[in-house]
Amino acid sequence: MHITLSIPPAMKKRVAMVVGCAATIALVMASIGCSPSSLVDVQTPSTVVDPSTITTPAGAIGLRLSALVQMMYTTNQSYRYGIIGQSGLFTDELVCAKCGTPLLDVRSVVGNNNGFAYANLQTTRVRAHLAREALLAYAANAPIAPRAWQGELYALEAYTLVWLAEQYCSGIPLANVPLVGVATTTAGFTTQELFTRATVLFDSAIVLGADSASYVNLARVGKGRALIGLGLFDVADSVVAQVPTDFIYHLAADSAGTTQGYNPFPTLVRVAYFRVQDHKGSNGLVWSTDPRTGVMLRSGGPANFFWPAKYNVTDGVLNPAIAPQGVPFRLADGLEARLIQAEAQLARGDASWLATLNTLRSTCIENTPCAPVPGLSSASLAPLTDPGSDTARIALLFRERAMWLYLTGHREGDLRRLARHYRRDPITLWPIGTYISTAFPTLGVRVNYANGTPYNPAYVFLPAASEKSNNPLYQGCYDQNA
Repeated sequence: MHITLSIPPAMKKRVAMVVGCAATIALVMASIGCSPSSLVDVQTPSTVVDPSTITTPAGAIGLRLSALVQMMYTTNQSYRYGIIGQSGLFTDELVCAKCGTPLLDVRSVVGNNNGFAYANLQTTRVRAHLAREALLAYAANAPIAPRAWQGELYALEAYTLVWLAEQYCSGIPLANVPLVGVATTTAGFTTQELFTRATVLFDSAIVLGADSASYVNLARVGKGRALIGLGLFDVADSVVAQVPTDFIYHLAADSAGTTQGYNPFPTLVRVAYFRVQDHKGSNGLVWSTDPRTGVMLRSGGPANFFWPAKYNVTDGVLNPAIAPQGVPFRLADGLEARLIQAEAQLARGDASWLATLNTLRSTCIENTPCAPVPGLSSASLAPLTDPGSDTARIALLFRERAMWLYLTGHREGDLRRLARHYRRDPITLWPIGTYISTAFPTLGVRVNYANGTPYNPAYVFLPAASEKSNNPLYQGCYDQNA
């Protein structure tokens, strides 16, 4: 169902003004439809929302729309502020062809002043929290505001915690921002505490979203993701077992009820902002030969290069002019649920892990909902065989995850889990050696200033520097381990 709302101008202005602490709470958009490039202000705690602007069902619904739009921007806004680009560049999924300052490519996070996607993540967390409080307070009995929406918002808030746990150092503060009242700062939460808090929010999402199978499954997949982050593989298996393989939760324009929720990633690909480099840093994976990634060869000028065309591919054909509004982003799906189960099976020595992976290779093809890109065939995904050792099995499993979940914001979390739970040496996981980014003169892409410099030995992101200077309870990362 697509709902078009007439939101009073005063409400648009006031619901957007969430003033928080340090980088934890950015000043959010001045109106629901504006660009999030204005998410820059950080101030001391103050009253966050004038309740007179949202004490109607329409006002509460407006907050929900704003939260959904912000969630889309947080996943895809740009290389520096979106989860897809941030995770992809920091690992081996992407190379930034047009970045004048390739901080993410070389993993330079020391002295980082903006935290990259940090402010967007925290803003999204707060918006989802405020929106569910408003729905409960002012639209609990409104027919146009289903109770299940509160479950959806609980799940979206939980996802921001999962990303903070997967991508940032241990010790992330989570300011408390009520719908009415004063925002307060907090000390940092460890990686384990973030994952644990996320599971609690997902549990609430399952209860409140009970009238919507989509929202319940969204929460189940998210909880399973948080649980494997905690190393609780069997519990994760039991949580995602009920999720059907053809389930998909899309972040898209229609889900937000506004065209401002589009996926800008295809536009960045179209202008050659991103490209793909096989064996990035010598130890990165080979992406271009696996059809699940959607990577395509682009010829032009003095050199050929690979496009990360997953969101620009229609019917197996690269379409550089594809309209970004028409390309949704999968936040969760049944494919990931099966991958979580395969990892749990392998962790407990259950030989069915290989059958689980091979079932995906034989069924998530053609035009089935679980296929990550169109045009896959069983011929292009031949059955896997057991490589014979635990080390090789883990490597195979994570390669399957990498290809199925390419450019969905999972790669950084997967590499950290390999280091943390499987005791893999980080130097074997993240790109190493000398950074090289080829120029493409016909596209106006210059040689990067960082060419010839070594990759930095950083494996996690840091919060925005202003967090420490403006939040008296925050004393920095507890550790920066992978």
